[in-house]
Amino acid sequence: MRKDYKRIGEHIRLVDERNKGLQIKQLLGLSISKQFIPSVANIVGTDMENYKIIRKNQFACSTMQVRRDKKMPVALLQEVDEAIISQAYPIFEVKDEQELLPEYLMMWFERSEFDREACFHAVGGVRGSLEWEDFENLQLPIPHPDKQREIVKEYNVIQNRITLNQQLIQKLEETAQAIYREWFVEFENEEIVFLKEYIETNPKLELKKGVISAYIEMANLSESSMCINGKVEREYQGGSRFQNNDTLLARITPCLENGKTAFVNILEESEVAAGSTEFIVMRARKKISPFWVYCLAKDEGFRTYAISSMIGSSGRQRVHEKYLEEFQLPKINEDQMKMFDKTAKPIFETVKLKSIENQKLTELKDLLLSKLASV
Repeated sequence: MRKDYKRIGEHIRLVDERNKGLQIKQLLGLSISKQFIPSVANIVGTDMENYKIIRKNQFACSTMQVRRDKKMPVALLQEVDEAIISQAYPIFEVKDEQELLPEYLMMWFERSEFDREACFHAVGGVRGSLEWEDFENLQLPIPHPDKQREIVKEYNVIQNRITLNQQLIQKLEETAQAIYREWFVEFENEEIVFLKEYIETNPKLELKKGVISAYIEMANLSESSMCINGKVEREYQGGSRFQNNDTLLARITPCLENGKTAFVNILEESEVAAGSTEFIVMRARKKISPFWVYCLAKDEGFRTYAISSMIGSSGRQRVHEKYLEEFQLPKINEDQMKMFDKTAKPIFETVKLKSIENQKLTELKDLLLSKLASV
């Protein structure tokens, strides 16, 4: 054993408390990113009394498939006082919080070095599971509790700033999405005069509230100055090629259903990146706002169409860019598009600044975690 290092097993104990009487309803899952998430498991007909109870400051982990995933999922419950989780997950807690802070231990679990060590010892089964005894034999330095509190406080300052930035980014994107829907889906903004003028010059058209196809010609996505990966951007080094102001749309079902869409805005000027084939690159042509492209890709109507047009065998279905080109929407008015771009640009500029700040903060957080080995 390394000097000043102690076995994890000396400081933790397993907990196995079952949900007898169905006293707890909130069901959580455990993500590979070491966070608790709302469970998406189908629990119809499941005996929920057999699920494990996890309480605040207790840990849940998965020792299965560690070598395959190159990461050991483990999370500390702090957001709620109690919840239930699958019986497949070991639950454990710190024996003496006066000697080892749960938050400090969780910081150790978040280190990339911890995952590499866990992966090295994961030899069980075809996919490489980690035996509980091997997990307990892993070691960490345990400084004085005052030092632990100091480290945890410094870490939380960084993490809280990241969280605040993430919340601000979400609010800003929601604002841009609301403007998009008002201007291009619901057509309720008083400044959008083109619609009124169009109807006035076509008096035979009947205005039906919410049914824009009754008075505006519908067009293909490709006809509305959109560029879809596969038509312009070909496969690049086994993936997709993208650059700043591109929108990345998830190609597979679960991600698409959850609205997994990204706007590229933190690359260096003129930089081109390559990514997975599991997303489609969407790019605005001339006179079309890239912010509009992103908002369109996140719109519920567009995602519903994309999901309905998936092809492939069950469980491996993918969205194909050719089908997306058939999505119908009103033709775009150039003045309206300019107005939207001018309105959305400062919103996305702020998102960019906060994203870059979070990138730097994450690097600082990783540096702090790496230094735990020498405290």
